[in-house]
Amino acid sequence: MTLKKSPRSGVSHVKVLLRMTRPGSRYAHDLFDEEGNLILKAHTPLSQALINHLLSGNTEVLYYDPKSHMDLPEAGLNNATQAVSSGTVDSTMNTARTLFDDIRDQLNYSPEATISKAHINETRGVISTMLKEISDNDDGLFSVITQLKNLDDFYYLHSTNVSILCALMGSRLDFNEDIRTALGTGGLFHDIGLTSVSSDILMKIDKSDEDFDRISMHTHVGYKIVEKNPLLHELEKRILLLHHEKADGNGYPFGFDYLHYSDQVPREVRIVAIINDYVNMVLRLPGETPAGSRQALRALLNRVYAPYKKTYSYLPADFRDFIRALGFIVNGGDFFMQRGDLVRLETGEVAIIEEMNRLYPLNPRIRILKNSRLENLKRPVQVDMLKNYKSYIAHVFERSPKKDTQASVKD
Repeated sequence: MTLKKSPRSGVSHVKVLLRMTRPGSRYAHDLFDEEGNLILKAHTPLSQALINHLLSGNTEVLYYDPKSHMDLPEAGLNNATQAVSSGTVDSTMNTARTLFDDIRDQLNYSPEATISKAHINETRGVISTMLKEISDNDDGLFSVITQLKNLDDFYYLHSTNVSILCALMGSRLDFNEDIRTALGTGGLFHDIGLTSVSSDILMKIDKSDEDFDRISMHTHVGYKIVEKNPLLHELEKRILLLHHEKADGNGYPFGFDYLHYSDQVPREVRIVAIINDYVNMVLRLPGETPAGSRQALRALLNRVYAPYKKTYSYLPADFRDFIRALGFIVNGGDFFMQRGDLVRLETGEVAIIEEMNRLYPLNPRIRILKNSRLENLKRPVQVDMLKNYKSYIAHVFERSPKKDTQASVKD
């Protein structure tokens, strides 16, 4: 091991040569790759499977900072700062409020009007500031803002949260600058069609079928507002139109089946849909019970496609990208699954998690307990899911209050 300047920070780091490292080695510091991406959390064994995977991807060296004071297992990202400043959050919400109010007036007096150049430029400026803060704060976390100043702020705040998470997602998945900006902008604009729905309907806790039918029109209404606007990116328009489509055909406005969903809905929009659902879970109307981040992420995982599921919302690769980009960021720098969790694989087999993998959270080391027919195995089988990247966890069971490792297993 030798000291080397980190390509991102310029700080002297210790170099770990993977070809010279013994499997099972543990380090008292987090290990990073050349780009500064966190590969392995402190005190986690460096498995042969992970070494092979990194080498196959031309990653031959990892780094750690000997001055980072990572000698406690509890350390890590938990003390990180927020990825986006409170000032930028406020600016984003004020932009959303002004935009929604103006669009609402337009629909009443000038239905053919679109988003003005001034609104677009203002939004792009806010997103540009947001993206710079995200770039300058690689380890920043983000907790969805849930504090409402008044009831009318709910949908402004919802769009603000979606916009910030879309910008974070674009940055973490290394999309180019135009796409990152389009994601942040589209995230802020995605629900402008709701301005055509009365607040009495929007704020109802117990909505009727007629209410849901009225609300579901907002994707078409929003798209009609922006469809012919030459100043908007095509991705921004697609976000407005398609962010409620689902992989099983139960989404709207078109109800695409699995194949059409995969082909007709852009990958970026499919991940925006997951972000939108996440925010819907953790930011609830007054009178409703919000989910915690960990609870929401586990619920989202249970909507991922698997051959044995009758209903599902997301493609496995999209959810993997969502978790890779945002899983740790929104969950305080921690895993949303953990050792001892009972899970079901895409094959239908049931297993218990033995060790999580930070780089690939959906591919931990597991012990398979039941086959795809849910029959107990005579002898449990240990599997490192990192060795078969196409395999993935498609369901996590909630723990029994009496016994952590016991859970009812149902389709």
